[in-house]
Formats: sequence, C-alpha cells, structure tokens
Amino acid sequence: MLMLNSLIMQDIRIYIAEQRGETSIGTHLVRSTLNYGSFAAPHREAIGRLQQVNSWQVALQETLELPTNQDTVSFLIPLVGDLLVTMDGQTYTVPVGTILVHNFENNTAIHIKASSEVGEPAIFQEFVLNSAINTPTLPHIVNLPLSSSFEKNKMYPVGTDLATDFQFYFGAFAGKHDFELQIGQDQKSAFAFALDGNFEVEERILYPSDGLYLPDSKNLDIECLSATGLLVVLCF
Repeated sequence: MLMLNSLIMQDIRIYIAEQRGETSIGTHLVRSTLNYGSFAAPHREAIGRLQQVNSWQVALQETLELPTNQDTVSFLIPLVGDLLVTMDGQTYTVPVGTILVHNFENNTAIHIKASSEVGEPAIFQEFVLNSAINTPTLPHIVNLPLSSSFEKNKMYPVGTDLATDFQFYFGAFAGKHDFELQIGQDQKSAFAFALDGNFEVEERILYPSDGLYLPDSKNLDIECLSATGLLVVLCF
C-alpha cells in the first residue's frame, strides 16, 4: 500500500503559469498549459479527457478562428471584455461573468471577436475535454456563480443540464476561506486551475493561471489565500 501511495504522489503535477507555451497566431496570442499547436514540451501531454487548457488574447477588430475537434466539449470563459462567438452561421454574445459550453460532433471552426465596446484586446480561458456525448447541443451560455444570490467561498457545478461524463466546478472566493469539494463516484481525477487569486489545494500553492492535476482524488481541500479569488476544478 505504501508503494501504491508513492506512485500516486509521483503522478501529481503542478503546471506553473510562467512555464506555459506562448504562441502568436496572426495578431492573436495563446498561452498553453498543455501542448497545443506548435508548443510541445515534455510532461505537457493531455491529461486523460482534458485535452487543452489555453488562455487566449484576441486582438481588437480581428477575428480568431478557433479550430475544434470531433467529440469534444469546449468551455470558454471571458476574463477581459465580452466575446462575439460565431458558429454554424449564428453569432452569440458571451459577456464577462458567463461561460459558453458547447460540444462538437464534427471538426467545426469557431470564429471569435472582441466586443467593439471593450477598447482593448479580449482575453478568455479555454478548456477542452474529450467526451462520449454523441448528441450535439446548442451552445449553452450559463451565468457563473458570481452574483449576490450565490454564496461565496463555495464550488458550484456548472452546466449540469448537459449529460456529460465529467464535472466542471467554479468558485468565487472573498477573503481567506476554505472549502472541501466532494468528487463524484464516477470521477477519479481532478484538475484545479486558478483564474484569479492565490489558492492552496491539497497543500499545494496555486498562483494565478497555475494548474494542478490530482489523480485518484475523492475530495479536495481548497483554501483561498488572497482577498478574492476565482477557481475552476474539472473532475473526470
């Protein structure tokens, strides 16, 4: 048993923000936590279902053509500026404070522009996972649990109306608080990502845009170490 625990500990990985790949795509910029495009590095391979973790900067008055892969689910979170997202001939406004969830049964490109009202490049966070979902759904634009109606310092499931084979959690923290996240029986691994603020997750410190992979997890001890913080946890 001691040997098994040691092997599990060795599989825990921290992804430091400063070590992300940085690639210019035309006038746009992408910072990749995992291997993406021309960025390829050891120990940056996809993590099970989790294929991509990217931070995108979209130039003003320019369109980013974002490729997608078949049988995947994408989560797009605007961080700076609203997004105009066009797919299948329809354009959707994705404001800051929401998340766009969409699954793809074909390799379909998404076209993304920064809202003209921003006046600066838009920044959004992207997570892409492989999924066994075969029935396509319309894009879901879901409000994140940021309003006063949601209690702070908790992790909330997002997009639970989709029949997904993983779970996406989002938490907004105010002040130095801790929270224990119970992971469902169908999920065995977790990936935590600090969108903003500093966190301690399972006794490991995460700064903004740091990621943490934890295999064989049953629950996560989470503590916000800064005045405010935003945390994403993917369980799969």
